[in-house]
Amino acid sequence: MPMVVRSRHLSWFQRGEAVFLYHDLYGFLLEMSRDLKDFIDWFAEPHDAEQALAHFKGKHDEKQIIEFLSVFWQQRALVAPDAEELDGLVEAVPIKGPWIVVGREADGTMTAVISRGFGDEPYAEPRLLRLDTWQAELWRRIDGERTLLQLAGSLSEDLDGDPRQDLGRAVVSVAAWTHSAVQLTRVLLKPRSQLPRLPSYATSTMPYPPLATDEGATLAPTGTRAELHDNTLNLQQYHQSGIEDAEAQFEEKETTLSHLFSEPHPALQDRTFAEAFLAAAQVRGWLHGGERVVEVGGGTGRFAAGVLQASAELWPDKPLDYTIVDLSPTLHAAQQLRLAPWAAQARSTVGQGEELNFPDGSVDFLISNEVIADFRIGFVSRNAVKSQQVDAETSAEALALCLAYKLPIERAPEPVPIQVGATRLLERLAQVLRPGGTAVLTEFGGLEQFPIESSHLDHAEYSVHFGHLVVVARALGLEVEVVPLPELLGLRGDVWVLSSTRTQFRNLRHLLRIHGGDLRKRALTPEQFALACGQALRPERIEGVKFQPVAERVMGLQPAEFQALIVRRPG
Repeated sequence: MPMVVRSRHLSWFQRGEAVFLYHDLYGFLLEMSRDLKDFIDWFAEPHDAEQALAHFKGKHDEKQIIEFLSVFWQQRALVAPDAEELDGLVEAVPIKGPWIVVGREADGTMTAVISRGFGDEPYAEPRLLRLDTWQAELWRRIDGERTLLQLAGSLSEDLDGDPRQDLGRAVVSVAAWTHSAVQLTRVLLKPRSQLPRLPSYATSTMPYPPLATDEGATLAPTGTRAELHDNTLNLQQYHQSGIEDAEAQFEEKETTLSHLFSEPHPALQDRTFAEAFLAAAQVRGWLHGGERVVEVGGGTGRFAAGVLQASAELWPDKPLDYTIVDLSPTLHAAQQLRLAPWAAQARSTVGQGEELNFPDGSVDFLISNEVIADFRIGFVSRNAVKSQQVDAETSAEALALCLAYKLPIERAPEPVPIQVGATRLLERLAQVLRPGGTAVLTEFGGLEQFPIESSHLDHAEYSVHFGHLVVVARALGLEVEVVPLPELLGLRGDVWVLSSTRTQFRNLRHLLRIHGGDLRKRALTPEQFALACGQALRPERIEGVKFQPVAERVMGLQPAEFQALIVRRPG
């Protein structure tokens, strides 16, 4: 490392309290705390190590400062003041980025659709990047094995070009494609075949919002701490006022299994999610017709309509009495419209799902699909649990529940996330279910895994610790079992479906629309995807589209991560 260094070609992003540095020439990605951003920003003007030791004395110890300098030099976040950084790309190996969307046009050019993230911000809107015939040929040759020097040389030889000009153009093109605003490529320092595995930055889609840089600006509420009050994550306000369009909520923002399989699908024996669920309820003896059914969080009402339609065919003389409880006025309005054909037996109400305002012993069956992850999460520190006293990192309600139910917290992260809302729902279920009544709560999570914040939504959401909920249910006197949701539904894992991230799906939809096609957010098989493409842009001309077995991935979800918590009130 030279005596004097400086920082250049860096972009900054955020997720909750975490800050991410992205190198706009190489695609390197580093997660760090906000104070380390300040450290790197200080090197916008050249400084040497002695100056750094003096400037950051008291903030970091000497050993840390030297370590920071070494790491950031290795990651090329700090470089010599006179470094020609584009020259460093000549011997670098470009690879194509993850989840790209590139269409091959009939004239030999290419159209890439790019956006970084989601939402209504300008940086997140899909936009087109045209690759001329020369750039398209460079793109085709990127294989993760050849350096830019080798790629440019092959182009010059095959197209009878000028080697010096072609190399310069290749370097500039890949630098532009790797920039954080585009991310069509990443850059490796060795051929892919010489690496034991791809580095994590090469596979990251990093759909995080830009870091607020205004003086006094605070982090946007995209993560945990930014949305906490009294150490409790509460999404009530989001669901009451943040959902503006019911259909767009699940077509654009949220991805749920019930929505992806809301039409008959070969993986469900040509049934919908609702039909497969009702079949399971009938086989297991939960429903026989005529029961009072409550659904907590009804989405757009598709699931309820599917259950009502299928139950009418099963039990024409014993209609279900069906009530949806939803906190969102927007979703409530959509549910009312969709339930109109069953107005005599079905209704939607606005209410808090974890409170269940029904008379005790009045509900025969309750279903909640992919909702309890939206319920309140409270945090407790281990010290608070040990002392049984609330501290600065602890929610009083979460601590009370943790102590009351003796929830195991060994090997948990600090502070420990406790599912306050889901626990309150179970407490109400123990009261409102009739003797012999059953409730099924589906969500992503596991029996032993502590809640993990999801990064694929426009609001904070945590996975479910089903093991904790089992402890609570048993303490309440409920019979309980946890069944993998694919097993409950009879989901065939060998059916291949479209696999993507939410951002890639939106970019793909944008590309198809400009060519006269369209995509609905469903678990599309290759055949269904081909039909959606229309005639203007066939699937074989789209690069970046991936299909995987349902058991592995559907859109951005992994069905194996979804469980069904089944509780029954004895009687």
